[in-house]
Amino acid sequence: MYRFFNINKSLVNLEKLNLKFFCRNYSSTPAVKVKEDVTEMGKYFEKISLITPRMRKKQPQKPPFAKNLFVGVYDTDVLTYPQLNGEDTQTLEKQISPVQVRFDNLSAKESFLSRDFMEVLKNLQLFGMQSSQLHNCRELNVTEHCRFNEILSTVSSTVPGLIYNEFLGIHALEKAGSDEQKSKYLSQLHNGNMLSAFCMTESENQDVSSLSTTAKLNRDKTEWILNGTKTGVINGSIAGLFIVVAKTATIGNKETREAKLTTFLVEKDFEGITINSNKMLGIEGTDVCDVTFRNTPVPKDNILGEVHSAEILISSLLTQFRLSCGPACSILVKKLLNDLTKHCTHSNIGQLSISETDYVRSIVAEITLSAYAIESITYLTSGLLDEYENQDCLMESSIVKIFGAEQACSSASKVMDILGTPSYKKNHWCNELLMDALSYKYLNEVGENLKIWIALLGLNHAGIKIQEDVRKLRNPLFYAKDIFKRMWTHRKQQMDAPDLKLRLCDYVHPSLRESANRLEYCVLRLQFATETLLARHGQEVANQHMDLKRLAECLIDIYVMTACLGRASRSYCIGLRNAHFEMMLAGSYCAKAMQEVKVKLAQICDGPFATNDENYRTIAKSVFKDGKYPFEHPLARNF
Repeated sequence: MYRFFNINKSLVNLEKLNLKFFCRNYSSTPAVKVKEDVTEMGKYFEKISLITPRMRKKQPQKPPFAKNLFVGVYDTDVLTYPQLNGEDTQTLEKQISPVQVRFDNLSAKESFLSRDFMEVLKNLQLFGMQSSQLHNCRELNVTEHCRFNEILSTVSSTVPGLIYNEFLGIHALEKAGSDEQKSKYLSQLHNGNMLSAFCMTESENQDVSSLSTTAKLNRDKTEWILNGTKTGVINGSIAGLFIVVAKTATIGNKETREAKLTTFLVEKDFEGITINSNKMLGIEGTDVCDVTFRNTPVPKDNILGEVHSAEILISSLLTQFRLSCGPACSILVKKLLNDLTKHCTHSNIGQLSISETDYVRSIVAEITLSAYAIESITYLTSGLLDEYENQDCLMESSIVKIFGAEQACSSASKVMDILGTPSYKKNHWCNELLMDALSYKYLNEVGENLKIWIALLGLNHAGIKIQEDVRKLRNPLFYAKDIFKRMWTHRKQQMDAPDLKLRLCDYVHPSLRESANRLEYCVLRLQFATETLLARHGQEVANQHMDLKRLAECLIDIYVMTACLGRASRSYCIGLRNAHFEMMLAGSYCAKAMQEVKVKLAQICDGPFATNDENYRTIAKSVFKDGKYPFEHPLARNF
């Protein structure tokens, strides 16, 4: 009875509680937030339904191709020129078609600063093209992006602004940005409402490790105080976000001091920022400025990545940034070729069209070969990046930048040789293209410096692989047996006639057998020159800049030969239009490149006294000693 009574009592209390709960006064206001959430969710699902799945499986990472050339290892898979599958090719052409039509109606001098041009870029989704479709971007791979860059490069004066915003701005945030940074800045960069400017170079310091721009924590340790001036900043006056590389610490003693660099996100509205526009020789549609930071406060949350880790971020961005030079230079050279062809077709010497003269034909052929070679190395490198997971292509992309810029400048100069005096006028189309080409060669990254960097990177890779062999070569008295054995096994290398044991001719069309043998000769001689340099100079090889430059130029030629042979072989095998001319182009480049490689590597192997290197060093010392031209006038007398 007692238990029953308690149960009834509990039921009564529960009933009262329920009545009290249901009798609460609720607001009659509509559930707006719930409705908004449902609407947003509906938009999200609608966006997902419009997304085209991009299933891209990559193969496992391979050893670096270009670096391994220094030790004579040649990956024959690279001779199988990469290509998109049929479905991806059709999709790409559909995406490109409206962009091509729109850009065909734009002037080559279009200003990146104009609102109309910015609206064109926004409407065509040309910001953040490799970003996810969820962000209303195109989600392109590297090869597809290169193809889009070709279209964008038809407006040559604006290309640097687009390249820097894409590869040093958007990519930097996507790789190293926190969730808060991405939500704050990336959406604006993706839709084109904000542009970025990458601030790294300084007028006094070409070396990244010796930057003078500093950032120090304030007393409360809540903000970093930024001081310094950055030069050659692309998009400087129109950017809403500066990505600034600054020195935040220095470690080591006076002899081995090393700067620790950090990357900061600095908004344009922050205090202490002064912007001064620069007038460049070319790229008139691009905004180039000097940006000065004076006691500019930067919140701690605005560090991009980790403190002291800027070098890691920069190296991860450089591959695609340097590769982007390829499509731009390719289109520029094609413009030169097309306009020169029109000029020559309508110009005569007496009754003879100048297009029929040998000199003009040789120049046209050389420019055609340059355009073909730039295209070939660009899409070979992009294919490697797309095909293999986290593939190390930093050296290959640097080759694309160096070769593309040099060939663009050289082609423009050759065209001016034919056109003569009119081409020297300021507004002449050829002069303008030459100035644009020079920007790829000298703006922020100088090609000659990159060559020395490439050679040192390759020698460092080789030094690790053949460390034991180099040690024996540098100490011949202790390893006499090994030295005599090497002299026998390398006797043909000493005679400049290495055995062609790689059999590269088996991996291309039989018609390219002779060209493949020339490529193999160059690869084997590069390996021998690398061993010779390391054995002769050891760690001091870093100071042998003349030999390093020769070594890098040989590597560049070998990589271009590889790309041209692989591409021509593929074109001929699948029956592309004018494939027989591609075979001729590839053969012509290999013949020309082999002669250049042969001379340069012989100069390295024969030593400094077989060249003018020592003479040049002595002459330069004399000039530096006097601080001016030290020699007397040719009419001077001493009696």
